[in-house]
This record gives sequence, structure tokens and C-alpha cells, in this order.
Amino acid sequence: EAAMGTDTNGAAAGISNGSSVAVAPPSVSVAASAVVPDAPKIEAKEVAMQPPPTLTVSAPVAVQKEEAKTDNIDKPEQKSPQAPLAPIPEDIAALDDVNQQLSTAAMRLDAQTVTTLLQSNPGVHMDEETTSSAFQAVVNAVDRAEVRDEPIPPSVPQMLHHIFDADLKHLLTREKITKNVTCMMPQTEGLTTHGLNYVFDDGEHKNLPLEEGRRCEDGNCCDKCSRNIFPTFALEDEINFDTFPGLNTLTFNDVEKVSAATIIQFMRLIERVRRTMAHEYGLDLKTLLPLQAYSRKYVAGTTQKGGGGGEGDFVTLHTDEATHGGYHYSCVLYLSTQGEDFQGGDFVFNDPKDPDEPEEDIRHMSLEEQLRRTGRKLTPFHPTRGAAVIFSSGWENMHEVEKITHGTRYAVPAFFTTCPVPEAAYTQMVAGKPKTDEDIADDWLHLLLAHRPESPMEGAGRVRELLMKWHYMCTPLSWH
Repeated sequence: EAAMGTDTNGAAAGISNGSSVAVAPPSVSVAASAVVPDAPKIEAKEVAMQPPPTLTVSAPVAVQKEEAKTDNIDKPEQKSPQAPLAPIPEDIAALDDVNQQLSTAAMRLDAQTVTTLLQSNPGVHMDEETTSSAFQAVVNAVDRAEVRDEPIPPSVPQMLHHIFDADLKHLLTREKITKNVTCMMPQTEGLTTHGLNYVFDDGEHKNLPLEEGRRCEDGNCCDKCSRNIFPTFALEDEINFDTFPGLNTLTFNDVEKVSAATIIQFMRLIERVRRTMAHEYGLDLKTLLPLQAYSRKYVAGTTQKGGGGGEGDFVTLHTDEATHGGYHYSCVLYLSTQGEDFQGGDFVFNDPKDPDEPEEDIRHMSLEEQLRRTGRKLTPFHPTRGAAVIFSSGWENMHEVEKITHGTRYAVPAFFTTCPVPEAAYTQMVAGKPKTDEDIADDWLHLLLAHRPESPMEGAGRVRELLMKWHYMCTPLSWH
């Protein structure tokens, strides 16, 4: 979505590979089989967040007496003695104590204690309330350091790493709708994306001859492709514009006047996408980096001006990997709801129609719409706040955004690459790969949170370094 060109956020092409450390057991949710029959219209439903399981001791349950039989009518009521409450098992009491210690340490930004508790108690993780407390502690520490003109303490990135871990665990308990598809690429052998000369025209793009396979230019993609719908990828309080002002307009190139809370929350959401992709496609987390991510505004009645985040009221049919050879995995996170904030604006997967499927009656439609639909199967997704669509970026997932007829639609398109970064790129930086927790904290400050004025060229250089260092900033040293 909105992969219409690249801005300075996309300057980090070529992102490096190293030793293999997986964020989660390779849990590829896509099947190795051929095309799965097309699913019906995908429509996200609001799914209530399932709270983490808690261990409680049940009180005795009162049993309702049956109506007395006629032959017992004159007999006095027999009362059973009440069973005493069972003592609380020691293991439950110990678990409650661990969770309480975890909560207290998170509120105090005591990352070392959180690390010790999690390592010493397998199966224990920060629940949503504790994670929220930890995030607030991080924001408070960053704000305090800025007021005092002090460095960010190492406990900030250390706690963020725990927050990122917890976020993925929480997400994996929520609803996900997956459609496995066969990876596709252009038939023409050896033809580059530049040679294909895409002009994002319906007639040209959808008729491109394709064959099975994953192009994954210069990268290391999984050989499985899919579409994943997460109806509740982000909770309401995680994308609240009052709590995080400017979240719906943020770009990494312009963060001078954006609050630390909003910047860190945006990073948190993009890192959640990255870890989800690595989990879904069985990728080594270190090999997957964001190439571009920004908030985009779509306004009814406007025309897009330029690529990237320019306003517009539709996005024409395209393939992300055709737009940029380094786009290997794509995501759109929605910050507004169709029917409440805007009308129209469906995200639509556009596929060849199965020859056995009957043609729909389109005679009443405009000629333009008839041409768009002839021989095609359209699968719309109706955006809702907090929902996300995650998919492989190849020609198996051609997509478009239908015209917005009323209101304003906000979304966060994000594109990830498996292209390795040349090692020489790190040696050319003022500060190369971080070697200590203090180095990681310094990178968070200088690449994101310094709130300093800068020229467009300086901003582009900073963003390029940010994207290349993303993995090193968002994971502990042991994962580097």
C-alpha cells in the first residue's frame, strides 16, 4: 500500500547478514503446497483481547438443592457441613510473588531484575499491564534525560527489548487469518525491475505473464508466500492520538518536534511487525530489516503528489517488489476505521480468476470498472483501527486501494528487506555497530530522540543509519 516510490526513508538498501539468531522457533505458518483455493471476502472482526491466564483458587461452589420429593416432605432439611477452603499451593503463591516482583521492577525501570526474573522462571513473561508500565517507565526516563541534558541510561533499551519480546507473545494469542498463496514472479528471465518499466497501469500490470517462484532480488527470502490478517495487531490505547500525538503523520525524516513517547511507540509498532514477519516466515530476525516505514494520510478528493507519504484518495494496482527490488515483505497497519472515519478505501488483493469460477455480472458498472474486474478475483479488506495486513511482497500479492469517497484514512505502510548490509557501511558511520549497552542507548538518542534541527541531507543520512542499525538497536547484545 502506497509503495508508489521511495523517499529518503528508503535509502537503506542493502542490509547485512550475520550469524544466525532466531527471535522465535521457526514457525512458518505458510504451507509448501500449491495455491490454496481462494478464500471468501476477508473481513476483519473486532476481537476482544484475551487476558493472560492467571492462577486462582476457586471458592467452594454452592450447590442448589433439588425440589424435595413428596415422600420426603415432612423430613427436616439436611445441611451438609461446609468444606474448609483449600490452602493456596506453594507454587501458585510463588508465581504470584514472581509476577509482583516483575511488575515492580518494570515500573522502576529495573531492567536487570526483569532479565533475572524472566531467565530464572521459564514460562513467565510480562503481561500486558506490566508491559504498559514498563513502556511508561521508559518514556519517563527518556523525558527526564532530555530535560537534564543527560545521556539515555542503558536500562532504556534493555527494557525496550523486554517490551518487544512481550509484544510478540501477546500478539500470538490473538486472532490471525492466513491465506497461503503460491509465490509468483515475472516470466521474463533476467529482466530487472527497471527493465520491466512499470507504470502502475491496471491493464499492463495485471496482464504481466507470471511463473511460479520467488524473485527476492539480492535477498534471502523464505520460499513460501502468504497473506495474513491480524484484526487486533495493536490495541486501542497503543494507537491513541491523544496519548501519541503525531503518530498518524510520523516519518523518520522529521522527528524534531515529535514527542519521545510517539517516536518510541512508532518504533515499537514497526519492531512488532518485523518480529511477526520473522515468526510467520521462519526467518532469522537478524536478516530482516525495515527499508521504509511511515504514516500516510489519504484524503477524499485529493490527488497524490509524488511517492512515499503524499496524500491521495486511492492507490492504483501494483506489486511492492516491482516498485522496489528490495521490498521483500510488506505490512499495512491501520489507524482509522472504515465507516467511522472514512468511506470507501478498501485494501484489495487483485488475483487472476479461476477459469472454473463463473463470471460476475458487471454490465451495470462503468467501463473502467468492467475492465478492472474482467478475468479478476478481487478480495477486499475493510480497514479498522489497530488491524494489520502482512504479506509477501511478490507478484502473488498484487493489490490496490479503492477510492476514498469521504473522510480521511490513516495507515502505516512498512516494507522490509532481506538484503544484507555491506560490512563496509558500518565502518563508514561515525559510530559503527554497538558493542555495549551504553552504545545502544547512544544510538537511540542520536538516531531518534535528540530532537535537534537538521537539514534534509542530514536527516536522510540519519535515517539510513537508523535502518541499517535497526536490529542492533532493537535486540540485546547477545542477539547481535
